[in-house]
Amino acid sequence: MNILKGVRYWSRRLLVIQMPLKIRFLVLWIILLAVITSCESDSDSLTWGDDKSQTISQFLVKNKNKYSKSYRLLVEGKMLNTLYAYNPNGDNYTLFLPTDEAIDHFIKQNQKYENFEVLLKDTSFVKRLTRYHTLNRKLHTADFPDGALIDRTLTDDRLVASFFAVADSQLIKMNNLAPIIKPNMEMTNGYIHVISEVLQPVDILGYEWLQQQNEYSILAKAMELSGIKKKLTWSKYTLFAEPDSVYHRYGINNVQDLINRIATPGISLTNTTNRFYQFAAYHILSGEYYMNDLNWGTQKYNTLSGTQLTITVGLDVKINRGVVTYKVIISKSGEITVIDYIHPIAEGCNNLTGTGPVHSISDLMYYEELR
Repeated sequence: MNILKGVRYWSRRLLVIQMPLKIRFLVLWIILLAVITSCESDSDSLTWGDDKSQTISQFLVKNKNKYSKSYRLLVEGKMLNTLYAYNPNGDNYTLFLPTDEAIDHFIKQNQKYENFEVLLKDTSFVKRLTRYHTLNRKLHTADFPDGALIDRTLTDDRLVASFFAVADSQLIKMNNLAPIIKPNMEMTNGYIHVISEVLQPVDILGYEWLQQQNEYSILAKAMELSGIKKKLTWSKYTLFAEPDSVYHRYGINNVQDLINRIATPGISLTNTTNRFYQFAAYHILSGEYYMNDLNWGTQKYNTLSGTQLTITVGLDVKINRGVVTYKVIISKSGEITVIDYIHPIAEGCNNLTGTGPVHSISDLMYYEELR
């Protein structure tokens, strides 16, 4: 029986019983205590603070029928013993716990695994998968940034949190894939957040990610023709990318149009002095910068082109400010606003890759104005 339903039921029953108010109030409290003691919780987070008396693993053992597949993955991945204890290298743990349905969906989408038992036999992947779902610190969702979590998983990766308004509530998706459906289940050694999809470790490189996206075909082809992959030796980098629709606004419908527009005649496209190469290389920053990693104020960031990119972070994020005037807005009062910067496209930012994020941007980005 749900606790509140039980209390409301007996409150109504007592109203029709003729007895002094004080006695009726006392009886109601006795019934309330009995209901609390006897009824089963309707949620996984044990009520009245009981969950704070057990570790993450104790909770999983107690609920191993409900989360049977995650439980078996954690056992096979040698993680259950870890989550029994306190974290010797940090401030406890955070476990993103997939439902059984989430794991079934993951297997259905993954041709490598015919069924759950086949997945369990891939012990090296199971170890990586379970550690990828575990942060090296306890983290309440109130402390999640809108972007990449600063705290890393036990595989030394970063996860990305995105916030969405759904009716009157807020939905958090991890890695733009997995909604948190039961957040902040507090245990003695950290938090559990139940998710409705499996988080999948990301191995694809940023350059390769771009090559696979149809909506970024012009920039992807430009990077291929400029030979950037061979020159890209950074282990971590950030990539800014304009979708094809931005190029179309400038009459550039394919990579050949871009070559005709900006390439230096008589020089190989792969030559670092060619304006075509410089254009493509200017889109790659040295280092891993999710949107919430960008420093407040104005800062210059190193690019593969050798020319630094200026980014200003305040109430807005302004990329490559002062190079091109894209728009001039005149208000009714005569106030003039000059838009001389590029802004990130929010829904296209913080795309996860193994080398760092890819961010979608609103206009053509170069360190000089296109002719």
